[in-house]
Amino acid sequence: MQFTRRRFLQLATGTAGAAALMRGKLPGIGQAAEDLERWATPEEVSVPSICQQCPGGCGLLVRTLDGEVAGLSGNPLHPVNRGSVCPKAFGGLQLLYDTHRIKGPMARSGERGRFRAIGWDEALKMVTSRLADLRAKGLSHTVAILGGQYRGYRDTLWKRFAEAYGTPNYIRVRCFAPDKPALAHQLMQGVTTPLSYDLAETRFILSFGASLLESWVGPVHTSQAFARLRRSGERPRGLLVQVDPRRSATAIKADRWIPITPGTDGVLALGIANAMIREGLYDQDFVEEYTFGFEDWVDGSGQEHIGFKNLILREYGLLTVSAATGVPVKSILEIARNLATLKPAIIIGERGPAYGPDDLHTRMAIHSLNALVGNIGVPGGLLIQGDLPLAPLPTVNQDGVAKQGISQPRIDGAGEKQYLMVSDTPQLLPERIMSGKPYPVNALFLFATNPLANHPAKEALAGALKKIPFVVSFSPFLDDSSAMADLILPDHTYLERWQDDQVTHLAGFTCFSLAPPASKPLHQTRNTADVVLQITQALGGTVAQNFPWKKFEDLLREGVQGLYKSGRGYVVSIHAEEALRKVLEREGYWVSEFKDYDAFWNGLVQRGAWWDPTGLPVSRKALLRTRSGKFEFYSTALKQVVDKAVKQEGKTGSFVATLSAGKPEDLLFLPAVMIRTPEKTESFPLRLNTYRLMSRPMGGGRNQPWLLEQPAVHLHASWEGWVEVHPKTAAALGIRDEDWVWVESTKGRIKLRAKLYSWTRPDVVHIPLFGGEGPNPNDLIANEPDIFRGFGLLNTTPVRIRRV
Repeated sequence: MQFTRRRFLQLATGTAGAAALMRGKLPGIGQAAEDLERWATPEEVSVPSICQQCPGGCGLLVRTLDGEVAGLSGNPLHPVNRGSVCPKAFGGLQLLYDTHRIKGPMARSGERGRFRAIGWDEALKMVTSRLADLRAKGLSHTVAILGGQYRGYRDTLWKRFAEAYGTPNYIRVRCFAPDKPALAHQLMQGVTTPLSYDLAETRFILSFGASLLESWVGPVHTSQAFARLRRSGERPRGLLVQVDPRRSATAIKADRWIPITPGTDGVLALGIANAMIREGLYDQDFVEEYTFGFEDWVDGSGQEHIGFKNLILREYGLLTVSAATGVPVKSILEIARNLATLKPAIIIGERGPAYGPDDLHTRMAIHSLNALVGNIGVPGGLLIQGDLPLAPLPTVNQDGVAKQGISQPRIDGAGEKQYLMVSDTPQLLPERIMSGKPYPVNALFLFATNPLANHPAKEALAGALKKIPFVVSFSPFLDDSSAMADLILPDHTYLERWQDDQVTHLAGFTCFSLAPPASKPLHQTRNTADVVLQITQALGGTVAQNFPWKKFEDLLREGVQGLYKSGRGYVVSIHAEEALRKVLEREGYWVSEFKDYDAFWNGLVQRGAWWDPTGLPVSRKALLRTRSGKFEFYSTALKQVVDKAVKQEGKTGSFVATLSAGKPEDLLFLPAVMIRTPEKTESFPLRLNTYRLMSRPMGGGRNQPWLLEQPAVHLHASWEGWVEVHPKTAAALGIRDEDWVWVESTKGRIKLRAKLYSWTRPDVVHIPLFGGEGPNPNDLIANEPDIFRGFGLLNTTPVRIRRV
């Protein structure tokens, strides 16, 4: 007899019914019947949440049965993803139920890597006593906080803690921060908030290596915008051109893939500019009215300066550019003509990895094309959304210790000398910690980051961590870095805690997401935000006074009041209601849906997000905040920085020398990219390029086997890492598909399977940032100076491969 689920439930229901007749006579049977009935018919509740697997900020609905998480899906009301999710979202279940999670606080027992379980009271006492002791000795500045990829009120809380306690060392480890304005945008437009690319309303996208459909700002939102680009019934079909050494998933979906010599993207952008200027294809009205430095000009002292136009015509001829980039002249001309005829157009140059030693000027060169097509401040172009109207928090009241500590130089050297333009320099931490300059680090907090897995000098960093007397990790897992800690205070996973997300970098709306816990804590873990608040109260004095909230939920409730009082925006709801609100708002009507703040808060908790779909009215003037009030081909802001560096170090100082790279002084402030002769050596003739698959979350995902099993569709590979090699290169080295090979650099070597892939340049090999067990491509990457991001140059390392 086949025993099906239906048959089981029938029997269970019948048994429960029979047992119900016996209630009152046999109490034990009655209780068992109730338990069985509750098990057979669990209470099902959907709880809104926020995916934390990447910076996308997609809304989730968590399916719970009797309070236990049983499934994940997209929140159809959420404006970021509208119910869709990518494969990464489903890995959240395995994060929650991972059997290898740290079950509670642990303290080091003997040598590093060995721990004993302790209680929360003992753990918090260890932290607060150490922090209080350092503060009493006037050493609050010797505490450092290393934070990873997150935003919102968790970032606000850590910043506030650093200010109130008295340390300048709140250091972020982020390869790409979409919630911050790009450096090229700051220097050329003067903006202080992130620009958004209106991908859904554009007609032509030119992307320089941005993994739009895999791991860029948010693959789900971008994929939906790409779908509209391709099949909108309201306008002609748009086009996507992808510039990339490798035919990535984005390049496969693109209308055209442009393979390019790595590191020459800026040269190609200036070649396209050359074609647009020569053929009169640029937006002359915009350039004349809204830009500075396009034509030659004379400053107040009578000194003549070359303009962008003549620089481009003189230095970046099409034949020269084609020879340097490997892109045919015909392709350069076609791109230039598409930019001129398919409007609005967008040119994207903001991505995670650096373009090379000339990274800043490369990004400026690419961004210059946005000015040439005149897409700044127009639908389908570059927009700005403004800040969320959250309630301002009380100003931090610093005591004398805090003021003294904050006034000290940062341990990572950000904002000084060679790294004058960088806000965070995790790259320098190993060197600075080991040298004890400008002072020793006495305590280090690690939050949402695993630097020993991705730092370009992780061996040196491991040695530096051993030198720090007190290392605290908040990781819920025993990863490379937490294994080096003295104390582990495990965080909840994101399905167990209160959290928020703040989106101001996507075109067309601003959004505040709010998520309550979808699951009760499965172990003796705590929300790190709550732990920080507990630490501040234990420290007492002015530190405690700056944190009047008992728990993180209270801080969220205070900030959200600003949304309620703003008189704009809405808690997300069904499409018909939102459409009606848009119509009324265009006519000048806005009415709150909720009678008071408590009702507003409850509605936000139940639906998951507040958004302002109309955004603030923004003129081009709001997008052009430079000293000249225009888009600056000649960046006066960059000149101010250089002048400051010259005063500090002289013209031969490290910052100016690295920035100039042999250029004449006047070209430092223009998007002038050096045309370099490729440096090839017989020992290491290939170039390494690393990339991230859509199915790999930030941080790797080695504890999410569902995602490790997801195949790389272009190769049908999964579970283990690999290296992609062009068939011609492989044949010359006697390598066949699936062979084991050594990939070697001057730094080290790793063993991988070779995958032959025709859609790449023969002189480049590619390794995914896989995140599973086994070899890590970061073990090959040299720790080259990165003076504009402070993270390290990831894709400039020369390598060689050979069969095992």
